[in-house]
Amino acid sequence: MADIFCFKTEVWVPVYTGIKVQNLQEFIQALRAVPCGSLLYHLYIHLFNYHNLPTDYPNSFSYWLASNGYEVLAEKVSSIDPTRYYDLEVLRNDILALLSESSEEKVKRPLQPFYFMSVYREVIDTSKCASNIEELLEGIKSLGISSLFYHLITSRIDKKSLVNDYSEWLLSQGYAKKAEAIDALDVYALNLYEVKELIIEVLSA
Repeated sequence: MADIFCFKTEVWVPVYTGIKVQNLQEFIQALRAVPCGSLLYHLYIHLFNYHNLPTDYPNSFSYWLASNGYEVLAEKVSSIDPTRYYDLEVLRNDILALLSESSEEKVKRPLQPFYFMSVYREVIDTSKCASNIEELLEGIKSLGISSLFYHLITSRIDKKSLVNDYSEWLLSQGYAKKAEAIDALDVYALNLYEVKELIIEVLSA
């Protein structure tokens, strides 16, 4: 049983991969080869920095597709919720399957270029820990969105687990309903400031 919850946070530094594509076929080919850090950047940046894309499309892949007239493909890619994945290779394959099913793949018209970015991540110990639910609540209140992002989303990718850190610890302490309530939050539809307030409500009840 993990009696102590230690809060972490993370910082992101964007890095250009050097890969530029100008049609859908090149995009699909590049998507097969880019490092997982590129998937992390393009599919999760809107969660980490929720005002990054001034658009209804929730990731930069779908935004680029829509900007180039591939609205149907953009909607399909938008429908994939990356927060329900812990394996980026599975996520990559699911997106590729959607793109490869489209008849648009065979149309080699020039598009606005897409520049594949990646990300350098550093996970940082905050020195804050919690040994009970009250301290967990206070820690979440006092720490920023980057910590929330780590414990809800990227820690699951790091440890290859479906369960976020908060819910995992709450389950270990016997708070199954609170753990389930946090796990059920729609992180993909909300921004993390809204998610933080909902988590505070769950833990305060």
